[in-house]
Amino acid sequence: MAFEVVFVGVSPASPGAGEESTCFVINGNILVDTGWNAALSMQSHDLLPTDIDHVFITHGHIDHVLGLPGLFFANRKRGQGDAPNLEIYGPRDLDAVCCAAAGMLEVERKSDGVPAYNTHIVEPGDVVEIGDLRIDVDRSFHPVDARCYRFTDTVTGASLVITGDTHFHEGLAEFARDCDVIIHEATESPDVEASQLRRTLHSRPQDAARVAKEAGASTLALVHYHSSQGATLLAAAKEIFGNTRLAKKGQKAQLLGPGQVAWLKGGGGGGEGETKDPGFGQ
Repeated sequence: MAFEVVFVGVSPASPGAGEESTCFVINGNILVDTGWNAALSMQSHDLLPTDIDHVFITHGHIDHVLGLPGLFFANRKRGQGDAPNLEIYGPRDLDAVCCAAAGMLEVERKSDGVPAYNTHIVEPGDVVEIGDLRIDVDRSFHPVDARCYRFTDTVTGASLVITGDTHFHEGLAEFARDCDVIIHEATESPDVEASQLRRTLHSRPQDAARVAKEAGASTLALVHYHSSQGATLLAAAKEIFGNTRLAKKGQKAQLLGPGQVAWLKGGGGGGEGETKDPGFGQ
């Protein structure tokens, strides 16, 4: 199977109609963040929530974990058959997040509403291995304890970095060194003063572009953005890093090897099939 990522959602904390906040599926069975309702949204892209075996949480803010109860409920029969326990990785408040999701499903009263799952708190420098994938863990700078993840295909050497929500920091560029795709948030407008970012600890598109440039990444994909600002954000990022694109909901990237990335337009739910998306910045 090709190393691939599907952009289930690319929107910020308050997505509009038909949108989904940031969450991604890797190789069909790894979910990174749960958006508002990843279990439902992924089905529009021919992905099944019951195929998810591993969940990586970047941080505990609501728009990144709100979909966890839905994912739990979709997988509620896990543990009753041959399916393995759901393995969940994340920062130090992970157990609290999972307990809250289970509580919403009244786990105390109806134990069959929540699947069998295991939690794994991961710290910077930790490594998780899933099949041919190596997942390195580092820290994102945000108001809560937060993680970024680097997924590397140990067979081809292709690599993908997902920053989660973060303020610019030099360690992130080092963590993303020579990666093929870096998925970086671009929440703030380009004209926001740097001093204001210390309140939200989010990034502007030029901050994301600076990380990609200093990392020597092949491609920068912007996420966590308001669609109405897309063109402005893209233009600001491309001034610093030319190989920047706006990630779109339903899009798929196949990482074939170092420097080899095929961008596809997902046709799930619309019956359109998949077509190659030729160029950057679409």
